[in-house]
Amino acid sequence: MTQQIIKAIKSSGILGAIAVLTVLLFSGWSGAVIGWLLGSAAGFMRCQGKRVSTPQEGVRLGAIAGLELGIWLLIASLLQALLAPVLGQPTVSLSDSFQYGILALVVATLAAGVMGALQGLPNERRRTATLVTLAFILIIFPFVDQLAQTNWIATVIQIQIFIMLALGLNITVGYAGLLDLGYAAFFAIGAYTTGLLSSPQLNIAWNFWFVLPIAALVAAISGVILGSPTLRLRGDYLAIVTLGFGEIVPVIFRNLTGVRIEEPISKIMGSLVGHPEWAICLVGCERPLNLTGGEAGINPIGRPTLPFIGTFDASDYLPWYYLILLLVVFSYFMISRLKDSRLGRAWTAIREDELAASAMGINLVQTKLLAFAMGATFSGFAGAFYAANISAIFPSVFDFSVSVIILCMVILGGLGNMTGVILGGIIIMSADRLYLPQLAQVLKSFLNTSVLPNIGNPPLRDFIATSIDPIQMRLFLFGLTLVIMMIVRPEGLVPDALHRAELHSEDEAMKESLADARSQ
Repeated sequence: MTQQIIKAIKSSGILGAIAVLTVLLFSGWSGAVIGWLLGSAAGFMRCQGKRVSTPQEGVRLGAIAGLELGIWLLIASLLQALLAPVLGQPTVSLSDSFQYGILALVVATLAAGVMGALQGLPNERRRTATLVTLAFILIIFPFVDQLAQTNWIATVIQIQIFIMLALGLNITVGYAGLLDLGYAAFFAIGAYTTGLLSSPQLNIAWNFWFVLPIAALVAAISGVILGSPTLRLRGDYLAIVTLGFGEIVPVIFRNLTGVRIEEPISKIMGSLVGHPEWAICLVGCERPLNLTGGEAGINPIGRPTLPFIGTFDASDYLPWYYLILLLVVFSYFMISRLKDSRLGRAWTAIREDELAASAMGINLVQTKLLAFAMGATFSGFAGAFYAANISAIFPSVFDFSVSVIILCMVILGGLGNMTGVILGGIIIMSADRLYLPQLAQVLKSFLNTSVLPNIGNPPLRDFIATSIDPIQMRLFLFGLTLVIMMIVRPEGLVPDALHRAELHSEDEAMKESLADARSQ
């Protein structure tokens, strides 16, 4: 019996480790919430690749997976109660922690059992039931978060913004095979378009719902402008050009603080005859126009307004959550339609072999420009939402690290696979915005409670207090993740069928899969 329990704990793998980390860092009801989310995932994953003919069989498989996860949660709850005084966290009695752990175990088992039962339905009904369950989880999550007082909803909103960005970049990098290292520039363009058209900066206060498509359109045009000089470039050279574009855009926004525009013909004529004062001034005549606010950025920016809801409030996360959820669903639907269209197949063709694609009659110029424009469009949507959400934008927000993080999401999840990209976005952004800040806080409490008071050397104490900070190592951790992924699983966590078959071409089964994928 003991060996069976140990075997069950080991088989839960990564999900169990995430569950333990969550309970140790956040304590309280976080175990029940993460048990609900990960339990659903465990039930779904346990039934994949297996012949589940009836819902009863699915319930059995799912419940076992949920029980394994629940054991992890129960152990973590008890461990958290024991370690709380050492870590400097609020003390929780052992009986309360046992109740938290039992509740998390029950929730994880039930969620996994329900998801497992759905996998035993006939094919079409199974897909529909799984999607409905996923939609139900997403819709009620804010209320569960509020009830459990985990306060994760603000982070979830940011995660969804970056998921939309990753979906857009997946068009350029994953579908068309055009490496774009300056994708944050389109994010900035969408945000600044919203800031200029819906703020006191230019005394323009257009409605957010009118500005939203304009921001996407401006970003799309910028994508065409970027794509035009890169049509003849491939590989490293294309990456360098896009990298330069990504660096130029924030610098432009940072320096457009003294704009004066003069009519060019009168200015040239005035210069030729030695009378520069003849130039007709169009903008910034009395004093140069501060267009973008420089390093201080633009603040405040108008927020969306809806009937019965009014203007979206910064402290009320519910409307923001549902708005960005709708935008992500809309993006997923539109991109999936694009992928299955003639244009999507053309992107795949030029990714595989430009010369062969051209020989088959595909217009390389038009196809590449559309890839840049479509990818930038969804970045424009994300930028508009981001600007309205935080009601302020600054050029330093859109630096090179943002492009790298978005690219990490695409590579970690799997190039060309939207489900994988979403999973990569959730993992990267959860680590960046949720787990690392909380880990830094817990480490700080641990040092102040158990370590620093026992160190008599003041310089050493100051060194330890300032050096151990996981947030400062975030880019190192992301880089390390990329290196490990490239060595262990270069196709990503949930790869596209074509990528997976290409990277494992030595396997006969994969060769057949590659042939099937290319014949579709």
